[in-house]
Amino acid sequence: MRRRQVSRRSRILSGESIAGWVFADLLLVLFVVGLASAVPEEPPEPTLEPTQSPEPKIVGMETVPAKITIRFNAADLVSGGESARAEARHVCAAVRKAAVKMRGQRAALVLIFGGAPEATPAQRAARAVGKQLTCADPNLFPAGTPRRPFWDGGLAYGQARLEVFQYTTEDFAPEGAG
Repeated sequence: MRRRQVSRRSRILSGESIAGWVFADLLLVLFVVGLASAVPEEPPEPTLEPTQSPEPKIVGMETVPAKITIRFNAADLVSGGESARAEARHVCAAVRKAAVKMRGQRAALVLIFGGAPEATPAQRAARAVGKQLTCADPNLFPAGTPRRPFWDGGLAYGQARLEVFQYTTEDFAPEGAG
């Protein structure tokens, strides 16, 4: 049997060969279109009203807290009823007065150390003090500010120490940077 000799020209013009080239060309076109569409557009420049001043950008939290110590009637504050409401107003006023030096700031985290010989009543009192922070200064202690009650056995029952970590808007350079 003799093999049929196929000319080179007929192999180049066969349907399979042409389909392969068309497919390759389409892939090349899709690749170029994909590259062209991947170029990012310039974002529009933000515009501010002439009367608006941008708020400073919060870049972190102060590492040294501002400390406030207040005295109150812890038994009344945690008891409930009319005496608790009166004592809550007293705590609100005491925190407001002690936090005057922080006016215009915003708290990032508040640790509240309640005093008592035992942990449970101290934390209960600290938690009750924490509920009065928004009343004292809604700008410094907005709703949702993280508050954590703790026990400090060195404080008397009816004392609380608040450690207020404030947001900072100042960039800081690492130590050793010139």
